[in-house]
Formats: sequence, structure tokens, C-alpha cells
Amino acid sequence: MNWRDGINLELARAREAERNGNQGRARTSARRAVGIAIVELEKHFPEKQYGRDLMTQLRTLASETTIPEHVRNAADRLQARLSPEFDSPSKHPIDDAGIIVQFILERLS
Repeated sequence: MNWRDGINLELARAREAERNGNQGRARTSARRAVGIAIVELEKHFPEKQYGRDLMTQLRTLASETTIPEHVRNAADRLQARLSPEFDSPSKHPIDDAGIIVQFILERLS
């Protein structure tokens, strides 16, 4: 399976989880899709090292000022912890993942 197929698979899993009312699983799969895209970005731009684990990658992406603000904001929402009430700052994790993946795909084109 190539990296694009991996992204599509994780996003499909996220949509399925969301349809089933499992927001936690949807958020996890959306994050995984972004992680696959970030790893591919690092392969093409080895000077950009976002980190070894997914959460570090998202935090690094969210803090990189050379990246458009809407992409940084999506990364920030996806990496944020749940509130004590188990609410996520990313109300639409699939959309947030889509923003980041689209940005990365454009960079790789």
C-alpha cells in the first residue's frame, strides 16, 4: 500500500467511526492520516523534521510560522488534549485532517 492509500484508508476509518458515533476513534484515525502525510513530507524535505511521534509532529506543524495559519490552526486543534469534560477542540477532526493533508499534497506536487 502506498502512502496515499494509507491516508485514504485512515480517513475512511475516521468517517466510519464518526457515522458510528465514535468521535474518539474518528479523531485518532484523522490524526493517523495526517501522520502518514507528514512522514511523506519529511521524505521530500529532509531538512524539515517534525518529530518521531504523531503528537510531536502535529505540535511542530502547528508552531511552524512558514505554514499558513489555517493549516497551523487545524494541526493545533488535532493535537490538543480533551477537556476534563472529554470535549475535543477539534469539533471536526476529519475536516482538520483534510486541511493538513491537502496542504501537504500541494507542497509535494
